Formats: sequence, C-alpha cells, structure tokens
Amino acid sequence: MSEDRKSALPEHLAPLFGAGGLADKAISSVESVVGGQVEKISGSRLGRAARLSSLAVRSGTKILVDRARQALTGAEGEGSVSVEVAAQMLSTFSELRGVAMKLGQMLSYIDDALPEETRKILVILQRDAPPMPWFRVRNQLVEAFGASPEEVFRAIDKKPMAAASIGQVHRAELPDGTPVAVKIQYPGIDEAMKADLKNARLVSLMKQMLFFRTDIKSIFGELEERFMDECDYEKEATYQEEYHRRFAGHPWIVVPAVHRTFSTRRVLTTTLYEGQTFYEWLATNPSEADRARNTRLFYRFYLGSLYLDGLFNCDPHPGNYLFLRDGKVVFLDYGCSRRFSAERLEHWIALCIATFSDDAARLDELAYRMGFIPEGLEYDREAFRSLMRYIYSPYLEDAPYEFSAHRAQNTFRRIFLDNPNLFRMNMPADAVFLNRISFGLVSLLSAIGATMNCRRHVESYFRGIDPDWPDDPRRGLTPVASRSGA
Repeated sequence: MSEDRKSALPEHLAPLFGAGGLADKAISSVESVVGGQVEKISGSRLGRAARLSSLAVRSGTKILVDRARQALTGAEGEGSVSVEVAAQMLSTFSELRGVAMKLGQMLSYIDDALPEETRKILVILQRDAPPMPWFRVRNQLVEAFGASPEEVFRAIDKKPMAAASIGQVHRAELPDGTPVAVKIQYPGIDEAMKADLKNARLVSLMKQMLFFRTDIKSIFGELEERFMDECDYEKEATYQEEYHRRFAGHPWIVVPAVHRTFSTRRVLTTTLYEGQTFYEWLATNPSEADRARNTRLFYRFYLGSLYLDGLFNCDPHPGNYLFLRDGKVVFLDYGCSRRFSAERLEHWIALCIATFSDDAARLDELAYRMGFIPEGLEYDREAFRSLMRYIYSPYLEDAPYEFSAHRAQNTFRRIFLDNPNLFRMNMPADAVFLNRISFGLVSLLSAIGATMNCRRHVESYFRGIDPDWPDDPRRGLTPVASRSGA
C-alpha cells in the first residue's frame, strides 16, 4: 500500500486495515466518504425512510439477514459482500446519523454479524464519520453559550478529533489553559432520533439485529428512553460525574472530569486525554500481563459497575477507549447509561447465582418474577435452565474462561433456533442493553485474547468487593449478594 493511499484514512485505523489487497480495496472505496462532510442531518421521517430504502441499505438488510441465517442454521450464504456495498452502507449511515448510525456501529464490532471486510469499513462509524462543517459547530456553540467559541475558550481546534452518531469532539483549551475535549451535538439530531424510532424500516432492521420476538412495546420504550437520553448532554454529564466519583483513585481506570461551566444540554466539555485507540493498542502486541489486566478492567467497568453499584454503561464499542502510556485506560461516552433499582438488581444477581448453583426451583421462580415467562404460562423448564447456563457459562466453573468460546453465532442458535420456549418467552425490557453487553463486551474481550476467572470476580462483586482495587473506598460497603438471598 502506498503512503498516499494510507493517508486516505485516519492514521489510527491503519492497524485495523493492515497491509495487503484488502486495505487497498477498502481505502479506495471509502476515501471519498471519509473525506467529506455532512452539511445537514435530516429530521424528516419520510426523507430518512427513503434513504433507508435505497440500494445500499436494502443490500445491507439482505446481507444482515443472510449472515444471521448462516449463524443460526449453518446454511451456506451467498458469499462475501463487496467493499463497494460496504462503502454504500457507510455513506448512508454517515448521512443519517442517529439510531441508523448506531446500528452500523453495532454491526462493526459484534462477532459474526457481517463479513470481515464489511465490519472493518463500518468501524469508521465508531469515531471517524464525516464531520459537520465548522460553521455549524460554531453556530451550535454560539447558541449554547450566547457567545462565540473564541470568547468562551482560549483556543479551539476547528478540525474534530472524533465524529460519531450524536455529535463530534473538538480539542480546546479553557481560559485557564486546561486542555479539554468539547463534544458538540449535531443540529437536529434529536428530531432525527425521534424519526428513526418511528421508522418502520429501521425498526425492522433493529428487530433483526437484536432478535426481538415478543413484548415489542416495552422493549422499544426502553430503547427510546436510552437513545433519547443520549441527546441530553446534561444527563450524560450527571452519569459521567457519578462514574468519575466512583472511580476516583482507581489504579487503572480513568473517567474524565466534566467541566459544568462549559457544558449545556447540547455541549459537553470534559478533561482531555490523548492515547492509543483500541486498535492501535492491539497492534502493539501487548504483553500477556497487559492483556489480562485490561480484560479485568473492562469487566470491572461494565459488569462490576452493575453488580457493585447498580450503574450500567450500555455502549461497549471500541471507539470509547484511550490507552495511556502508563497503562491506564480512559473510558469515554456516558450518554447511553442507566441505573438499576435495588430490587431489580437483586433479581439479576439472584438469576446469576441460581444459574451457576444450578438451583432449578429458584430459576423457575425467577423466570416468572423477572418477566421471562408470562405468569401462569407453562414452559420447558429444562430448556430454560440449559439456556441460562449457556448465557452464564463464564461463571459456571471456578477456572479461567476463554471469551472466544462464547461466540455470538452459538448464542443466536441457543436463543433463536434450539429453544423450545422461543414463542413463550419474553425479553424483559431491561435485558435489551444487558444483551448488548453480552455481545459487545464479549467481542472486545475476545479481541484482547486473555482469559479471566469470571466466577471468582463476580462472587467478589456480590460481596461488595472489587478484587483488583484493594483501596476502593466503598470496599465491602455494598454486600449485594446478601440482599439477593445468596
């Protein structure tokens, strides 16, 4: 690959695309998309539906269904999608942003969903989508602060550091010289999100992607609440501040501080960190010790936060991390977060414990209480037990677990093909984003390639203890397992 061709993509993506024909072909197909700008995001429901009915997304739908069918049945597909079609998908999702683009982001990192070359092209959606032009950024800042960006900040870079589904990020300095990252929301993105959530074609795509079968109303209520929360940066700031306080003093996890004076509903300013992206870090061939430590960090941040604090960050995609030279990892983006009530958290912990302790009576009770099975409906209890033991397989043995063994295609098969309870079961609404973790986090940990004794960690979390943070100020103060009857 020539140096000129390599420069067509952001430098930090070079490790992902690698060398050889695939990289040349992919770069040739996507360089015009990456080098462009998105002048305006349509909030028209009809207009967005028309774009989703274009050849690119029709092809994308066909590919998605075909690959899902292969995953579920083992049937032969029609071959690998061309990079030209993948580039069309990239262009369409980039133009639409919002929920449509989030679908593309999810496709980019969930194992087995799309062919490898397609997944690599869609990785661009994680943080390198075409940005909006500076004049629109400037207008947003003026509207937010009632003053020009030159008056608000000592300096601000007109070229964004990152651009994704809801907004883009610019490097800046506060009046006192503090380096910050300023996330500015795209104009009209909230209307675009609302339009997407009422768009029948996109809903159909999401149903295929997330495999919804029943209780659609409550599930989409949960999706709408989480996605619309992402358009409110004041809510995101509140979640980020909570995570920042919780991880203050952690030896390896960094949550950037929020600068409230320079933040509004559509602008979020946080302390700036610069480091390697997920793909850049993997390309350095990290040591076994570094891989093992970061596996535990990711596990702690997502599942430890749930079990220890009832806090849940629902967006585990590879564009949300920076790896610092001292080994610490910066966790970014708190827009898609939620808090679980104490009672509901107790149920999820009880389900986990009943599964790995193989308590059939407790599993039966929780199947009804948690809403997996409608009250009074008979179901195949052994099939439900088997499914739960597969889903919670990382916890079954007191031994290191290979995350690559928990492949998405096997999970799809267990839930949606080899499941006698398929048309009896509901998906509880609060399970939607927990399922996203099941696929997204496992995909990340599989890429890192280290093992972990999940059973010991989760049992420690249930006792209110993070085994990797002896100085945790809340150590032992939240013995959630005792609340769940464990």
